[in-house]
Amino acid sequence: MKLRVALLLLLAVPLYAGKTRSVRHMPAAPDVPPGTPTFSNEVVRIFQDNCQSCHHEGDIAPFALVNYADAKARAPLIRFMTETRQMPPWKPVEGCGDFANERRLSDADIATIAKWVEAGAPEGDRAQLPEPLDFSAGWENGPPDLVLKNATAYTPPSHTDTYRCFTIPTNLVSSAYVAAVDTHPGDRETVHHVLTFIDTTGESLALDEADPGPGYTCFGGPGFAMTGTLGGWAPGSRALEMPSDVAFELPPNSRVVMQVHYHPHHGDPEPDQTELGLYLAKEPPAKLMQVIPIINQSFTIPPNDANYQVDAVWPILTPVKLKIWFVAPHMHLLGKKMTVEMKAPNKDAQCLITINDWNFNWQGAYAFETPIDVPIGTRMSLRAHYDNSSSNPLNPNDPPKAVSWGEATTDEMCIAFLGVTIE
Repeated sequence: MKLRVALLLLLAVPLYAGKTRSVRHMPAAPDVPPGTPTFSNEVVRIFQDNCQSCHHEGDIAPFALVNYADAKARAPLIRFMTETRQMPPWKPVEGCGDFANERRLSDADIATIAKWVEAGAPEGDRAQLPEPLDFSAGWENGPPDLVLKNATAYTPPSHTDTYRCFTIPTNLVSSAYVAAVDTHPGDRETVHHVLTFIDTTGESLALDEADPGPGYTCFGGPGFAMTGTLGGWAPGSRALEMPSDVAFELPPNSRVVMQVHYHPHHGDPEPDQTELGLYLAKEPPAKLMQVIPIINQSFTIPPNDANYQVDAVWPILTPVKLKIWFVAPHMHLLGKKMTVEMKAPNKDAQCLITINDWNFNWQGAYAFETPIDVPIGTRMSLRAHYDNSSSNPLNPNDPPKAVSWGEATTDEMCIAFLGVTIE
């Protein structure tokens, strides 16, 4: 098994980031029938609780939902996307996994939005506006304790998949413990994903010095024996926060290597200087977070098959007691659905997560509300389905052709990452 993939997309459990803040307005004299929801009273509070973390300037959403003008212009769209539960995006199917920070609108919130739109999307009394959320820090959890980035921006070539590794010194004199990680891709148009590797030997620096330009070519892996990870990023990922008293370890004098995959760009790519924001624990944790992959790298999806099945099994029965803190499924453009489960001795199989409408542009690491105990002898497995037919609008091949495991955007993957601690 190639350890380079054992980190793909520890992605974050969605939180909040950005670069702008709302502006308060002077109160207006509304003319709204009693009982009618207004933006200034009910609706903006729904947006603050469920939408603005992504829908503000500079973040992943295509438009902001911070002020009345933002919302009024898209009121019918907002109603449609919330009534069909396409927004906020939450991929896990109910009944499989009990997750923290679920982004599901309540039936009451959806009805409030619909009633507001039916009434003409009134603004209401601006005096009722709540205190605006502050996104000025540019990071979900405020300024990080440590921001890592390559000293020089890198401009990838167009029309080709490029893997570039950037080795960055931490300058730590003693071990640090990372409680949260936030990744800021520099150019979202070309950054396909980011993996992180911890280098405690300095091998990555030698590789960098031997390769002209910022960073070094690293298609297929970082080029050295890694000793750990700080997770990764993929489209849709938010900051990854560790639970209380659990953290990743960052050894002294270590370097963090960011492997950035740039996918083909039809125009002229922009210079990229992806940043990694680290939030450090104040005290050494009780447990260290580790990541294990359930993975299948030996499959070929035949052309014109709209529901091809691929299974994967953790190669050994769990040799020690574990706790599972989060799960992060990953596929590419042909992905259709995936279920991850565990089978403890003498017990029925337990579903950890099911995603039945896979969207490559919205991925994440889903944290459990309560960590799941894994007894010795447990079997970990997944089942994935792929749509390699012409009816798949994301199929990169026309006509469809056979697709196997690979690291290019047009290849496929079948993997789920589990964030675990040893008990």
